[in-house]
Amino acid sequence: MGSDSLTTPDPRRLLAALANAEARKVFAEISIGGTPGSSLPPAKLARALTLLNQAGLVETVETEGSVRYRIREHVFRDALAGLSPAPSPSGVERFLTADGRIDRYPAREADRLRLLAWVAARILDKGDRVTERELNERLARFTGDVPMLRRYLVDSGMVGRTPDGSAYWLALKEDDGEDVR
Repeated sequence: MGSDSLTTPDPRRLLAALANAEARKVFAEISIGGTPGSSLPPAKLARALTLLNQAGLVETVETEGSVRYRIREHVFRDALAGLSPAPSPSGVERFLTADGRIDRYPAREADRLRLLAWVAARILDKGDRVTERELNERLARFTGDVPMLRRYLVDSGMVGRTPDGSAYWLALKEDDGEDVR
């Protein structure tokens, strides 16, 4: 009657079982060695135990005419092991946090220029001419060190600026930002 310990648990089934408030409560009670579902009506307790058992979270142990439940010790580890690894980020994404901010600047110049072109293509459109303040506001989405990123963009030639710094514009050549949008 216990769940098969040789099968890899289905993560969706695990989450579905733990999304159920009554099943979660019963799981917690079993995990601390308490009597499962003492505050639940018998039908709800049976449903919660069925969900937990089918998900592979608990197993039934019959001893001397009584039934008790225990947590399958390695169910979460087994479920995680069965998942495909997350794909490694490639291209510009290697240098960004999950929310799209610059995590670090690449050491390789080609990668750094690619990252700068990617930023430039997102903050300015061809023909835009913005003030330093506007540019800084746009750059703040990508970094906490706005002056450094602005300087990198200007020094790399990705962004042009007037000598007095009163206006900035996209200076990418047509092929610089081609596949970075």
